[in-house]
Amino acid sequence: MFIEQSATRLWRIRVGFVLLCLVPTIGLSGWAVRRHSVAHRQAAAAAATRLLGTEVTIAGVGHPRPGCFRLTGVRLEGMPLGQVEVESTPTEVRLRLDRCDCRPALMRLVARLGNRWLTEPARFARNAVIEIDDLSWEKNAGDEPSARPVRLECVAAGKGRAVRIVSPTRAADEIRIVRTIESSLPQGQSRWEVDATLTEPVPVAVLIAVLEQSPLAGWRLGQGATIAGSMQSAATAGSWAGEASGRVTGADLAAVTASLPYRADGVATLDVGSLIWADNRVTAADLTLTAPRGMLAQEWLDGLISIIGCRAAPAALERTAAEPREFERLALRLDLDGNGARLRAEPQRAGCLVESQGLPLVFEPQAAVTLDRLAWLLSGTRAAAVPGTPVSAWLLSVLPLPQTSR
Repeated sequence: MFIEQSATRLWRIRVGFVLLCLVPTIGLSGWAVRRHSVAHRQAAAAAATRLLGTEVTIAGVGHPRPGCFRLTGVRLEGMPLGQVEVESTPTEVRLRLDRCDCRPALMRLVARLGNRWLTEPARFARNAVIEIDDLSWEKNAGDEPSARPVRLECVAAGKGRAVRIVSPTRAADEIRIVRTIESSLPQGQSRWEVDATLTEPVPVAVLIAVLEQSPLAGWRLGQGATIAGSMQSAATAGSWAGEASGRVTGADLAAVTASLPYRADGVATLDVGSLIWADNRVTAADLTLTAPRGMLAQEWLDGLISIIGCRAAPAALERTAAEPREFERLALRLDLDGNGARLRAEPQRAGCLVESQGLPLVFEPQAAVTLDRLAWLLSGTRAAAVPGTPVSAWLLSVLPLPQTSR
């Protein structure tokens, strides 16, 4: 009897050990092997690809804590993102990147993804928060690379969706894009609002990459150009209105004039005192362009004199049109609105717009000119044929409409 009871007890202990110890251990081991398998990594990459609508590759998947994925070797369309931690809840997805190199190609892709999040609520049903510990972009040779933490928030509320970009270290810097579906608008149309404040200069190449769908996408200001300022803009049914101010530094005149008929060389600064637009057209602008030195094609000086009405100084007539002119100072202030364009010099320059070897080349015009003359100047045509080039045609489509007397 004792032997029979001992055998039964031993059998029960062995069964309990198998059920309570061995089976869970085998299950956990299998789960761990699967989580670190190639199939699991490929499944995670495929799920991300389907969600984002762009190719995602992942080198490794880890699980540092419950509910958190650590993805290593992440690439979007072949562009590296490095290590990404993902935490998910039924209402929110939170991503954290240790470092992100802000290159124009990557920012162009990020802008497209942001636009999809704003316009495709069925695909992106949850809110998203992206925290980047170290965001940096390329600098000129010899400059120290800049880095800062950045937080992106994608939030939906009611019929509206918004993307907000902030810097924890710079409270004033913020970009907010809001899309709202309004019942008063035709089906399929919405209202957009964009508010941006940048106190720290941002590379213009990065900004243009983000604005690839706007007319600004064709601008070329050089790799070293940066921009800082503020903008408030809104669009209803595709009609944009707003205002902006700021400063562009390090603009390469060779890049700026690459698509124009005549060339210039040098590094310039553009101060935007005010830029106001409505119905997708500029209504008023106050711009100042300065450059300490450089080179201008003689045709620019000839056009300022013959088309804009600038007064020629004796030094401007000493060379032939085929020879470019070096200058030691260029300072142009352009005010334009529906009444025309007024080109002026800085107050302390006695009306001089361009100076070479200590001598003035051209002086400011005595009167305003019609806006079509600006397009004529940029068209490169000898006769008053406007539009003469795609550049001048585009200018006439966005410059203020002339005011007509009643």
